[in-house]
Amino acid sequence: MNLAWTSLEYQAFRRPDKIAVIFGEKGYSYSFLNAEANKVANALRSLGVQKGDRVSLWLPNCLEFITSFYGILKVGAVLVPMNILFKAREIEFLLSNSEAKVLITVASSLEMLKPVRNKLTALETVIAVGLEEDERDALSFKRFIGKFSEQLFGIDLSLDDTATILYTSGTTGNPKGAMLTHRNLYLNAEYYAEGLGANENWVGICLLPLSHLLSLAAGQFVLFGRGATMHVMERFVTEQAAMIIARHKINYTFAVPTVYAMFLNLPDEPQYDLSSLEVCITTGSMTPLDLRKRFEEKFNCQTIQAYGQVESSPVITMDRLDKPRKFESVGYPLPHVEVKIVDDEDRTLPPNQHGEICARGHCVMKGYWKNPEGTREAIKDGWLHTGDIGMIDEEGYVYIFDRKKDMIICGGYNIYPIEIENLLYENPKVLEASVVAVPDERLGEIPKAYVVLKPGEKATEQEIMDYVKDRLAAYKKLRAVEFLEALPKGPTGKILRRALRERR
Repeated sequence: MNLAWTSLEYQAFRRPDKIAVIFGEKGYSYSFLNAEANKVANALRSLGVQKGDRVSLWLPNCLEFITSFYGILKVGAVLVPMNILFKAREIEFLLSNSEAKVLITVASSLEMLKPVRNKLTALETVIAVGLEEDERDALSFKRFIGKFSEQLFGIDLSLDDTATILYTSGTTGNPKGAMLTHRNLYLNAEYYAEGLGANENWVGICLLPLSHLLSLAAGQFVLFGRGATMHVMERFVTEQAAMIIARHKINYTFAVPTVYAMFLNLPDEPQYDLSSLEVCITTGSMTPLDLRKRFEEKFNCQTIQAYGQVESSPVITMDRLDKPRKFESVGYPLPHVEVKIVDDEDRTLPPNQHGEICARGHCVMKGYWKNPEGTREAIKDGWLHTGDIGMIDEEGYVYIFDRKKDMIICGGYNIYPIEIENLLYENPKVLEASVVAVPDERLGEIPKAYVVLKPGEKATEQEIMDYVKDRLAAYKKLRAVEFLEALPKGPTGKILRRALRERR
């Protein structure tokens, strides 16, 4: 078993000339992708990369992301994707914690890597896309990869071998790396695709970063697994995306609610005609009912609400085409996935009772990389505890109401307050800080910081926002700051987030 077999290699054998992926106006066939992935795999082997070694991708949406992705899987290595928006402090932790042996990135990111390179003791080789000549600290992707053979079959792996480590920031401490296996990702995508009715005639569009699990699962694994075609935008621009959909008669997409809201705000002009869309996955947060109905009515398509998280590979539930949709719910569990609701003492609750959503089945991650304590907290007797509050009705539909954890979902991106708070506490002017979600019409919710300055210190709202913006990925930036004389606290001294939320 190897994920590279089940999609890319199989399709390269079955339909070699079929266009698999399109960037801009240029299409690439399954046989071409497979040959380029083989070059990457052979190149990694020459560097001593073996089964289980970690190889990180820090790339924007580009052809090299896809060929490197499958090349890494073919040699049995473990993929560690990183968002191209990450800054030095973020990549330092991920590369160090994962003990990545090789990093594939772009030439423009090398400067950001320099200050932390000496701290990454496990990192042996950096390969850079867009680098014309080899440098002292990096190899040119084009020159290096181009030297190797196009011939290779991916190695046979166990279903429970780790395919990727995807990092998800915890509510306390550092980010945690969820280990997803070949079984996790293959079965999740298969049941996902089956529930959607996907087939080889589909033409999809990827609007999000390829490093995002939604793009991997709903994009590459669903579409390539069915021998379909996927357009990939290098960067999402609403007008450009709409014109691509209209021009190429795209029938499938997957995005966060914000994207669909932006499409609805486009003027009614022929170049923005999205009526070719048939199936639109919406996930990342609960999509407002009015938004779904307006989108479906305007473009005569079906919106499919999916629910899950990185630790569940990612889908737990989705609207199924073979069952009536309940717009207020997040759908029905995937086949062979069990869902239950538990109280604070882990007792299973009856239908229509609110509690924590738990899932068991092929979707549950292997565990957190190098974090057995975190794994034990998340997975108990095979049940993944999601941290989300919801219920199940008498017919088995799942509903989500709130998050037990303090995660903020801003435009589909997960933001964890503790990460921003830890950074704010490094600011020499800040005495105390707490970050909470506040509603936002366009992005769903945004992070706002409540800050107490040290005695005698002065700072502006913009100064605090810039401090965070310069050190974290752009999507994690603060959108508002309010200064207080003291933060509300409980009897034990714990900051009361709920009281801060009520201030908004």
